[in-house]
Amino acid sequence: MRALIILILGAILVAAGWFWYASIGFSVLAMVAALVMGAGGALIVSAIAIGLDKHSPTSRKLGK
Repeated sequence: MRALIILILGAILVAAGWFWYASIGFSVLAMVAALVMGAGGALIVSAIAIGLDKHSPTSRKLGK
């Protein structure tokens, strides 16, 4: 459930950053929009990692 919530938040941030960049155009504030998109992408990657760790936990494999 946590992975799904983080995935949705990441997708919202990527979409918001993209729409913000589209409305701003080529300016200095576009760097802030790029940072928002980067944060959203990082959340998406972390949600995928959490989901894969739930599917096949590595903590149990390291103890053996």
